[in-house]
Amino acid sequence: MPDSPCPIPNIFAPSRKRRLRAVLYCVCVLLITVEIVTEGIAMMTHELKRRTVYSAGIASLMLSVLFWIAPVALAKYTPPQNPSKPKDTGTNTTRGGGSCEANSSARLTALVPFSHVGETVSGHPTFTWFVPDSPPRPLQFRLFTRTGQLLYRTEMQSQPGIMSVALPSNLPQLLIGQSYQWQVVLVCDPDDPPGNVVAAAEIQVVGPAASLQTQLAAAQTPQQRIDLYAESGLWYDAIAEARKASETSQNQAAVLELLDSLASSEAEPLKDWSDRLRQIRAIEQQRQGQR
Repeated sequence: MPDSPCPIPNIFAPSRKRRLRAVLYCVCVLLITVEIVTEGIAMMTHELKRRTVYSAGIASLMLSVLFWIAPVALAKYTPPQNPSKPKDTGTNTTRGGGSCEANSSARLTALVPFSHVGETVSGHPTFTWFVPDSPPRPLQFRLFTRTGQLLYRTEMQSQPGIMSVALPSNLPQLLIGQSYQWQVVLVCDPDDPPGNVVAAAEIQVVGPAASLQTQLAAAQTPQQRIDLYAESGLWYDAIAEARKASETSQNQAAVLELLDSLASSEAEPLKDWSDRLRQIRAIEQQRQGQR
């Protein structure tokens, strides 16, 4: 019977033929072993690469999510370095009880700083306020010069929550360096004007810094614009951008964070005002959760 390939030899045999077979056998075993080890390393390398790519993908996804989510918490309002104080009696206040509903705990509120006059770089700014009452009622918005001259007036129906109106672009721009007064009037009873609820505030127009204009031009997301305005002490522009973003995304997170930031900045000088802002934030957050 012919010898089988690569037989198991008796390595202690003195025959040269058997010693040669032993060497061949060892070479066969070595080649097979090298092949197995090489294939194993290749498989391990492939698996390692697959897992590395998978892990890199997960990490990239998490970074992307954090990039879009984390900035929402970065909107922090910083008051201007030398803000103006409200000069007219009755500004940044609510008159007439605050609500048409006797049992309402919230009040009609202009969403602005209380300890100082909010600023804007826009010639056609946006004005924002909070309405506590659920039933729709006639609501008037009015804009005056500091001397009391009426510049703009419009009427609408109220709706519960945060409302805004922008000065129409066909009207002359507000002047840099000037302050203006604005009001929202909630008409509780058309036959009883003294019973209307009025919230009033001031606004000051300032010139934009060149560095801010450069940063705004480079901003790639609405959140970046909100942060730039807020950090520059431009309250009206920051909340206008936040409101615009919320209309697109149906998410008021940026608006709520700004309110919380404003409440924090006002907490020490005006705790009552800070508490009211936080109450409005809580109401709006609950309303957002119910949608």
